[in-house]
Amino acid sequence: MKKILMLGTGGTIASVPGEDGLVPELDGAAMTRLVPELTGLCSIEYQQILNLDSSNITPRHWQTIARALAGHYSRYDGFVITHGTDTMAYSAAAVSQMVENCNKPVVFTGAQLPIGAPGTDAKDNIYHAFLTAVSNVKGVVLTFGNVVIHGKCAKKLYSENFNGFCSVNRAPLAIIKNHRLHWEQAEPEGAGTGNGPFAIHPEMEEKVAVIKITPGLPGSVLNHFLAAGYRGIVLESFGAGGVPNKDNNWLPEVEKMIRHGVRILCATQCIYDGVDLSKYPIGILAARLGAESAGNATVEAALTQLMWELGQPDT
Repeated sequence: MKKILMLGTGGTIASVPGEDGLVPELDGAAMTRLVPELTGLCSIEYQQILNLDSSNITPRHWQTIARALAGHYSRYDGFVITHGTDTMAYSAAAVSQMVENCNKPVVFTGAQLPIGAPGTDAKDNIYHAFLTAVSNVKGVVLTFGNVVIHGKCAKKLYSENFNGFCSVNRAPLAIIKNHRLHWEQAEPEGAGTGNGPFAIHPEMEEKVAVIKITPGLPGSVLNHFLAAGYRGIVLESFGAGGVPNKDNNWLPEVEKMIRHGVRILCATQCIYDGVDLSKYPIGILAARLGAESAGNATVEAALTQLMWELGQPDT
């Protein structure tokens, strides 16, 4: 029987009614007692490392999760991380960046309703997360609703629907039907896998921001981030990564940021198909100045990758 460690971080899944609304309170032991299907599936141990609404998660909490994995990696066959849904895609992407040679399942899950609420999705999601954790998948994944998603490809699309997450620009690793995981590959891999000993690199540069370009928003907003000492900017651009260059010309500010050593990464406001800076002048001209393409990455993955790259000691 495999030995799985459940790491609790709070979120709706663990919440109970409080004076000002739902607040995370339940630990892993309390939640799994409500999922009798887990009996006989695996040996489960618990550690509560955080107890937060995920809107309050910060990069230091990502580091807490990664360090908990490192501290227990050799003792367990897999990990289930319960987490609030609002920033779970960010956390899964961030932890994916921080771990190296992760060849055990690290499974994020959460719920749209508290586990004690009538009709909750929490019980199914916990059961499916443990099914994932005892499978042969490697690396960081997110299990939610009817899918298992690569840790860098998840995005929350719905605030209430039980199939709240989708896999962006990559097919789901598995589809869940009738409480069974149907894997798309015989040897599925999430994020952070590789050969060699397991390690973490939790350093993150926090002075990285996402700026959503909207029609008429002046490029001068970048000056505020330059003055504040930011080292990286993800531009959530139009279409295939376009940066305005006519009446509302962002290019002089982009050039200034790059000249001052700030990395500019062009992502897209579109959910699917990613960025192609070689297609239109709005992308080509920005790339000539040194703007980089986020490729097929989600904004969550682009942000956390840039934070991680800038946070490494040799950067």
